Amino acid sequence: MRIAFYAPLKSPTHPVPSGDRRMARLLMAALEGAGHRVTLACTLRSWDDGRHAGRAERLAALGARCADRLTARWRDDPPDLWFTYHLYHKAPDWIGPAVSRRFGIPYVVAEASFAAKRATGRFAAGHRAAEAAIRQAAAVVNLAGHDAEGVLPLLESPDRLVRLRPFLDTCPFAAAAAERDRHRAALVERYGLNPDVPWLLAVGMMRGGDKERSYEILAGALSPSPANPGRAAGGAVAVMPGLTPT
Repeated sequence: MRIAFYAPLKSPTHPVPSGDRRMARLLMAALEGAGHRVTLACTLRSWDDGRHAGRAERLAALGARCADRLTARWRDDPPDLWFTYHLYHKAPDWIGPAVSRRFGIPYVVAEASFAAKRATGRFAAGHRAAEAAIRQAAAVVNLAGHDAEGVLPLLESPDRLVRLRPFLDTCPFAAAAAERDRHRAALVERYGLNPDVPWLLAVGMMRGGDKERSYEILAGALSPSPANPGRAAGGAVAVMPGLTPT
């Protein structure tokens, strides 16, 4: 199946790492792994924090132009399905519903959320767009269970909500385990770690502000100090930015 993929909150090609970008990439990889041909339809970011009047309307106009261009590009060979990842009132899909209607193809959404309290106020336009997209969806893939309550009433039938349980491609982990000794030796050499003590690995976004402060607190808690020489005795704290997932 040929699938047009779109992530309105953050494109999988966005230069700034984040969980949303990572999830978009993983979903594309999962679809490709299932044998589908996946094409990134558009990189337009529809994020609207509500602080700038008229932004939603400008994004809607940009989305309409993108939909026109995609319709023209795919006129003779449209995709079989449109797949949008992460849709809600701050990041509605201004493109996919229109393209799907024009070609008569299924419109599928993953991680959609809907909050009735956003029907008025600064997010009203995005709220209406998100509601219309969810109502049009042939299926909504539910990743976070708490989203189901708001989404279900908008669907034509309950079976259009598809619960996707967490899953992993275990092959990379199995390959790493087979080379464990070599990987440990490389880390010892690169970061000056002590191979004779346990290592603790903390994984998270490496960014300034609260996230950087969290790392500082963690490093302080695990490092020996004159006030508490017994703490983390013999251990070491190393920052390994090269291993940060993107």
